[in-house]
Amino acid sequence: MGKASILIVEDEYIMAMDLQIKMEEMGYDVLKIVSSGEDAIKYAAEIRPDLVLMDIVLQGEMLGTEAAEKINTLEIPVVFLTAYSDDKTLKQAKKSSPYGYIVKPYDNRLLEVTIETALKKYQADQNDMDTVTQDAMDHPHHEKEDKKLEESTIPKSSAKIMIVEDEFILVMDITEKLERMGYEVVASAASGYQAMEEVEKFKPDIVLMDIVLQGDMDGIETAEKIHAMGIPVIFLTAHSDKKTMVDALKTAPYGYIIKPFHKNTLHSNIEMALEKKRSEIQKHKKWGDTISTKQEELKMEKTGVFFISSIFISLAAYGFLVRDMTWLAYFLFVPACYNLFLGALSFKSQENPKEFEIPPMVSILIPAHNEEHTIERCVRSLSQMDYYYQGKRNFEIIVINDGSSDNTGKVLEYLKDDVESLSIITRKPPRSGKGKGYVLNDGVQIAQGDAIAVFDADSRVENDFLKKIIPYLNEDNVVGVQSRVRMYNKDLNLLTAMQEAEFAIFGNVILRARDIMGKNGFLGGNGQITTRKAMKEIEGWDGFAVTEDLNMSIKLMLKGHKIRYCGEAEVWQEAVPEWKPFFRQRVRWATGNLETLFVYLAPIIEAKIPLYKKIDSVQYLVFLLFIAFVMLGYVVAILNLGFMYIITINIPLAMGLLSTAAFFPGAILGIYRDEGRGIIGSFVTAIEYWAYCFYLIPLFFAAFLHMITRKDRRWAKTHHTGEEGTRGPELKE
Repeated sequence: MGKASILIVEDEYIMAMDLQIKMEEMGYDVLKIVSSGEDAIKYAAEIRPDLVLMDIVLQGEMLGTEAAEKINTLEIPVVFLTAYSDDKTLKQAKKSSPYGYIVKPYDNRLLEVTIETALKKYQADQNDMDTVTQDAMDHPHHEKEDKKLEESTIPKSSAKIMIVEDEFILVMDITEKLERMGYEVVASAASGYQAMEEVEKFKPDIVLMDIVLQGDMDGIETAEKIHAMGIPVIFLTAHSDKKTMVDALKTAPYGYIIKPFHKNTLHSNIEMALEKKRSEIQKHKKWGDTISTKQEELKMEKTGVFFISSIFISLAAYGFLVRDMTWLAYFLFVPACYNLFLGALSFKSQENPKEFEIPPMVSILIPAHNEEHTIERCVRSLSQMDYYYQGKRNFEIIVINDGSSDNTGKVLEYLKDDVESLSIITRKPPRSGKGKGYVLNDGVQIAQGDAIAVFDADSRVENDFLKKIIPYLNEDNVVGVQSRVRMYNKDLNLLTAMQEAEFAIFGNVILRARDIMGKNGFLGGNGQITTRKAMKEIEGWDGFAVTEDLNMSIKLMLKGHKIRYCGEAEVWQEAVPEWKPFFRQRVRWATGNLETLFVYLAPIIEAKIPLYKKIDSVQYLVFLLFIAFVMLGYVVAILNLGFMYIITINIPLAMGLLSTAAFFPGAILGIYRDEGRGIIGSFVTAIEYWAYCFYLIPLFFAAFLHMITRKDRRWAKTHHTGEEGTRGPELKE
């Protein structure tokens, strides 16, 4: 038996201590004992045990069955250990799809075998998910076939049971017990070969299997063959020695009942096994469909990138060959007009928010992967926010530590004793490192707030941040708010200063104008607020999306929801100080924009939303690409001017004017609105920003190449150094 780690959830102190002693004697590592459902969720998420041993009646307001449902979403196996086995309790327990159900009083053999069965079954389930993933990638599912398969394999309420037992009297006794419980015994067999014949004939929902049978095929070998057919097996045997258990558990059974047994033990094991099978089928189907859909989306993206690349490369080649780039002038007319329109619109006043009578509780999620340099300052800054209701703190902070290999975990361990509102979720391989959306979805599962806030691990805010931004949610159909993003190390070098200018333009002009136009904003990751209700409606973040925030914004927009912009609430973050990691970050952003464009262009066009929202959404998704072409327009204009005696290109004078109209008014306005720089200082910064934006031309070549060659999507996070900046909010001591 392996040294598995256990979290014990038991409200009776003496029983909990006795249970701990038994567990340790069996070779398990008891990480902690807790007595309430709330603590069970908290510590299961934080310390990530291999298994949770859960009583049902606990201290506090939460039952063990409710806590188990939350823990199940984190994919941690739960085994119930309770004195209750009535139908109502079993019905509640089944909702969490537990890996075992032990009825008190119990003996040590039953306890050990149930735990080992659960651990082995959980391991087999993880392997099965890998198989489902590979099958879905190799053979995309067909919806009709999947539905037919699902209907034929999910056990019905009146389950069909087959008994494999070589003692006739015992078969009759078990049959009588099962029929009284409402099950249908469809067949029995005394040997392994007979069992295989009966299984093929009757297709039972579950098989009760003895280990010692007639003939030369024992119950373990028979169970292995039946398991391969997708039919759950519960061992019902008098043998529980270690060698037999080790061999039997290799078949990943759905239960292991030791003779003599109580009818409540039999009933609870069958019910849990049937529910486990149902949930497995549904989970596998949903995951298989998701993988198949994402594979199709990946093909769609590659096709879209190849198509667009071919068109623009052909146009560029044609233009230089015939020395006529008139097509680019016409192309630039669109962003020039639209950007001038947004700039003019941004002069209007935004609609003032309304205060909540009862402000919603806010759950702050911070995804963290190797953030030892910034996570402490971030958590302390957020924990000092002045957001209370009736004298009580009205927010919580949840840090999701996604497989960090540095000292992030140690820093969080230190912080949890010092920061009252902090909770920690630990993600370990193979669950970690799959995507930021998955990380955030884990946070939502244990979050208690009606509003969900997302901050990066380098964030810093003023104490009144939540007070300013939360009222923007107090409006029908508004489900999200984006704050103003600033750079606390903007004075470090020219690159960091340009990122500050970039976000100033984006917030002070683009998002402000979209808010005025119809609350048509977009969420930008750091400093964003959404409602739990809206998150549930779209089933959380897309773990496969490169830019999960943009993906979510489009989904909310397609549902007809609105997103606002709150410029007075500022979140300060670390600008990337070096070009190599900066370029890598922007390739990811550009990839995410194009990915979302290709996947959602058709749904946007077909959506039942106002036409202006469709146009604005598409324009937003191609904004970076438009700016790249604006800069290309400048390249063409400069070539025509500077090398007119060597290369003459028949280009309209409007080319340079259009690029200027598309770029400078919005840039100067956005920069000018920050900290009253003055018109001359804003113009100088805009010129610097203009030179900086030439990086967009090679960026899109890199992004297109990345999209064509990539095979999967993972969280490519930005590295944070934690260097102190000269700007941003001060931290209280």
